[in-house]
Amino acid sequence: MDRFDIVIVGAGTAGMPCAIEAAETGAKVLVVEAEKQTGGTLHVSLGQLSGAGSRLQSERGITDTSAAHLADIERINRGTGRREILDLTLPRQGETIDWLMENGFDMDSSCPTILHLHEAYREARTYWGVEGGLSVYKVLKPLFEKAMTLPNAELRLETRATGLRLSDGAVTGLVLAGPDGDYEVATDRVVLATGGYGSNAALFARLTGGRDLYTAAMPGSDGSGIEIAEQAGAALRGQDLFLPTYAGVPEKPGSNRVIWRQMPSLTPQVRQPWELHLTANGARFVREDDPSVDNREHGLVEQPDMSFWCVFDDDILREAPPVLPGWTEDELSAAWDKRPDFVTAPDIATLAERTTMSPDTLAATITAYNAACDGTAEDPMGRIHLPRSIGPSGLRAIRMRGMVLKTPAGIDVDETLTVIRPDGTQIVGLHAVGEAIGGSTLSGRGFISGMSVTPALTLGRWLGQRLGTLAMEANAE
Repeated sequence: MDRFDIVIVGAGTAGMPCAIEAAETGAKVLVVEAEKQTGGTLHVSLGQLSGAGSRLQSERGITDTSAAHLADIERINRGTGRREILDLTLPRQGETIDWLMENGFDMDSSCPTILHLHEAYREARTYWGVEGGLSVYKVLKPLFEKAMTLPNAELRLETRATGLRLSDGAVTGLVLAGPDGDYEVATDRVVLATGGYGSNAALFARLTGGRDLYTAAMPGSDGSGIEIAEQAGAALRGQDLFLPTYAGVPEKPGSNRVIWRQMPSLTPQVRQPWELHLTANGARFVREDDPSVDNREHGLVEQPDMSFWCVFDDDILREAPPVLPGWTEDELSAAWDKRPDFVTAPDIATLAERTTMSPDTLAATITAYNAACDGTAEDPMGRIHLPRSIGPSGLRAIRMRGMVLKTPAGIDVDETLTVIRPDGTQIVGLHAVGEAIGGSTLSGRGFISGMSVTPALTLGRWLGQRLGTLAMEANAE
């Protein structure tokens, strides 16, 4: 049986930097990756980064600190993140930005900036590459490949971890399933960097109150590491902190997949809304032009099926900036012609019938909004952007859904990223990092700009250095 000092499960945003640093210590490292390629969600992620005190901020005359970063995070998520893990990552995230730049990161020229895709920071500390997550991957890939050429490091693709071996509450090995069958490796240290469960509808429902899953996550985000840890006695946390992304349209009827290219433009700072967002009954539930995306996300999570109808008319379709800017003309034409979630109607009563909204509620909603557009009444939701009234003829509606890229629940860890049981005791030798510890660990019940990719990189590097050093010290005894 092969023996390794450290086995890292997952070669994505957290696993790759963990392996790079661990291998450089001289420790014997095995990396296993279920997919045919490395990179994980970096292939689809927007790759938002955040960090205070970077050299780029200094060059722009921006004075920022990790304490200010923390204060912004806790303002946005109402203190629902884990302070001890935030204290571990935030002081190091500016250094992570510098590290990426030192290794050729292709930074967007507008960065650092304040981004409004999520609830905005008060300081310009958000960054991204010109190719989104791929820009991060293009830095990690050569560093990772170089690390895997070291005599003490090995990568095995298309290899899944299926279970842990424990003795007296400590890790002794890992069960793997590879192209040639099942086998075991011996190790005292396992790092679960397997990502979240955004493509596992059953696990999502179990950890999110039975909700249906609509997702843009990679197929490999199946929660396997979370299930392995749970089987070994690990505690989970964050099940109560789910918040949907506002919002997506499935790529085809009956599908739960959302393609990022096809995301609707619902951010008022990018495109002011001309439409109404209506519940299944035909009532408004948010102020559509609310500058706070957090308010809109919290409004959406309260809807029973986390969906709403985006309602407008033919004139708005012609005059307004497109609400679906990433869709091709052929895709839109086919959707309006054939899809049940793209509805056209000659009048309000027919729109209500075809969408199953209440005709009385829908009519009252549109009438009240139109009065605000005409200047004869205040908008009931306090909306400011009132470009034109809707209807009464040539009406349209698109059903949009709260969706998932980052999942909130994950493996419970202590401040050393060691996995713990429900009673707080450590599973010695078992560690977790990245989305496997739950998106809510750092973002709480909210979406915090740059607080997925950057902590995965930062804590992955920190954990790799720490475990590699501990392994070398143990080998020297």
